[in-house]
Amino acid sequence: MEKKTGKVKRILILLMALTALGLLAGCGGSKPTEAVEEKYIPVEVEAVGNKTLVNTAILSGKVTSETDVAVVPKVPGKVESVGVKVGDTVRSGQVLFTLETTDLSNAYQLAEARYQTGKDQWNSAKTSLERTKALAAEKIANAKQTLANTKALFDAGAASKVQLDQAELGLKELESMYAGQIEQLGVQASDSSLKLAEVQLTQAREALDNATVTAPVEGIVSQVNVQAGNMATSAQAAVSLTNITSVYSELSVAENLVNRLANGQPVKVTVPSVSEKSFVGKIDHISPAADPKTRLYPMKITLENPDGLIKPGMFAKVELVTDEKADVKAVKSEAIVLKNEKTIVYVVQDDKAVGKEVVTGLDTGVDIEILKGLNEGDQVIIKGQTLVDEGHKVKVVGGEKS
Repeated sequence: MEKKTGKVKRILILLMALTALGLLAGCGGSKPTEAVEEKYIPVEVEAVGNKTLVNTAILSGKVTSETDVAVVPKVPGKVESVGVKVGDTVRSGQVLFTLETTDLSNAYQLAEARYQTGKDQWNSAKTSLERTKALAAEKIANAKQTLANTKALFDAGAASKVQLDQAELGLKELESMYAGQIEQLGVQASDSSLKLAEVQLTQAREALDNATVTAPVEGIVSQVNVQAGNMATSAQAAVSLTNITSVYSELSVAENLVNRLANGQPVKVTVPSVSEKSFVGKIDHISPAADPKTRLYPMKITLENPDGLIKPGMFAKVELVTDEKADVKAVKSEAIVLKNEKTIVYVVQDDKAVGKEVVTGLDTGVDIEILKGLNEGDQVIIKGQTLVDEGHKVKVVGGEKS
């Protein structure tokens, strides 16, 4: 029994010795711990350079034709024929529709007859007037001579007072009679009545001519509201014409923008229903006074439409340039950090973030003008700038270096 117990003790001692040797061997073969890499903040940068900065305002409006013409007949009447349909392109002077001319022709013939009668009467009265004037001059001259002879005889005692009185009375009667005749014939020979007849004839001729209604301008027929047999009057447009080679949009701008715009200034116009590409337009005019109801300033934008793709009534977006600066030092607007009431941007120098206070100018929302504080080529942090502080180690992982 004692022999067995001693054997167990020797085995335990051996195991403990082997364990101790294993631990020592393990310690002796371990590798040295690797050094921990220093931490950094990843950032994107942009090199400071010169840019053209533009601020724009987007306004919306409806497209209208430069020339929308409502054609109405100058005289009312029954439509005889219609020569156009919606969509037709017409030239100036082209016949659109005609009215029945029976009544107008009769009115013209009557006015012509009246004018001719009046002209004949005027010629006759004028001839009678001249003849009467000549006869009156002769008769009165003879009467005056008779009075002079009678007065001479009376003075010589060869004629009585009665004879002298009769000669004087005869002269007065002749003068009075012919004065009345000349006055009456003068009225008849007056051209006032003839002028009235002439005006009536002209009106009748114009009414007959106006029975043929023509296009006052070149354009496209947008509406035809009459047909043969209908009455056409000035109460409703018989035909409407639209000139879509030149269209416009009327907008209104606020007071903070109106003084940044000018007549003739080019603008970009987008009509989504036609194309994603923009059309070139220009400011035709800006009202000098605000609308009293809206307190906005009305403005007209014109644009060429040679292909006729832009139709009146379409929705248009107008991009107006309100501020523009060319070749100025600028960076991305997002680079700006406000800290302790200062305007700061961080630049990368020797792999570290360095804050620089700057003075800014025009801000487009994408880029911002730098008036003071940066040099051309400085590596400005545009992403990660809110995570860094002065002296932080950074690593450039994106952006555009100089």
